[in-house]
Amino acid sequence: MAIAPGHRFPITFDELFPQGFFVLKVERAKEFAEGKAPRDAVDKLSGLPVWTVQGTDPSARGKNTGMVVKIASEYQPVPPEVLPGTPFRPAVFVGLKVSPYVRDGWVNYTVWADEMVSPQDAARSRKSPSKSDSTAGAPPAAA
Repeated sequence: MAIAPGHRFPITFDELFPQGFFVLKVERAKEFAEGKAPRDAVDKLSGLPVWTVQGTDPSARGKNTGMVVKIASEYQPVPPEVLPGTPFRPAVFVGLKVSPYVRDGWVNYTVWADEMVSPQDAARSRKSPSKSDSTAGAPPAAA
């Protein structure tokens, strides 16, 4: 079995960020090549511009709680509003995937998402079943 380089493995938000994610900033991702000036990054799979959502992961251990999630999108993603009375801007990512790679003998991973939404919007979308829901049209479970 061969897995193509750059393959993105699906993962749930709760698996990756069990205590949530708080956005610090969103900016255009840059590509760096040795001896060349940085340039705007483009997703190799979709051809869309890449944006980095920089934030903090409260469940992270140690000194480095910083995390980056990449989103390929024509337009810059807009983070959810700040929680009233706090400096915190919680976000939930939809369509999360990770792409592992090896650097300096360590396995790392790049985190990708399809979109960023507020926790309230994520909760609303979980409550309303989608047409692609595998249980749609199935008979009700026995009590």
